[in-house]
Amino acid sequence: FAVNGLTSAYVTQFAPSPVAMFAAFGRKAAPAKAAVPTNATLALYYGPDRRKWLGPFSDRSTPDYLTGELPGDYGWDTAGLGADPTTLARYQEAELIHARWAMLGTVGCLTPELLAGAGFP
Repeated sequence: FAVNGLTSAYVTQFAPSPVAMFAAFGRKAAPAKAAVPTNATLALYYGPDRRKWLGPFSDRSTPDYLTGELPGDYGWDTAGLGADPTTLARYQEAELIHARWAMLGTVGCLTPELLAGAGFP
């Protein structure tokens, strides 16, 4: 496939094959239509009437594949990174892995500081 002139070889180079292996497991089937949350707070961020990147002016500019079922979906994808569901699953899994490494890095930075403050050399 090609998105905005980028071929799949270029777009998928950022998703290594081990990520694709893990993205295939536990993936839920996408519903046919985005469900509207019953909670009023969640309805602000999920579903077809969620907040969008340009507010009321972005109703017609939101791509069809951004249905509001993923966290952080504000209807903005100029690079077309979410157009292919398989690539989107890879990116989502890679983001989770990077977030976990960032949390471990934070612990690794704070632990020596806390130990030094407690009197350990």
